[in-house]
Amino acid sequence: MEHSATAVATEMARRFGSGDLDGAFALFADDVVFEQPASLPHGGRWVGRAGMSEMGARFGEHWTRTIGEAQIFGDDKRAVQITPQTWTSKVTGRAATVDVAEIITAVDGVITEIRVFQQDTAALLATLN
Repeated sequence: MEHSATAVATEMARRFGSGDLDGAFALFADDVVFEQPASLPHGGRWVGRAGMSEMGARFGEHWTRTIGEAQIFGDDKRAVQITPQTWTSKVTGRAATVDVAEIITAVDGVITEIRVFQQDTAALLATLN
């Protein structure tokens, strides 16, 4: 596999999309950092696979989501992935669809950081009430 950030991000999206979660997780460095907007219930800085699991568990307390086809572009060190995502509240059943941009940093073929930017966090939070 090519080691550019764009190639790694594309492979990650392919693996997640095909349901190969273990394969996708194998693309993350042991100390991978995830950053989500602090305004969201799962927001903040999360480190490593344990942090990713905790972030995912907190997200899962509030929403389910569907993720559309990814657009990925970038270079050797950084890639940007943009996906349309529909988040549905587990409590209210209300949903919002937003674009989500992720800045993905990769070094030597592994992802070291993902910074996530949801298009409209207020719309997402409004689904909870």
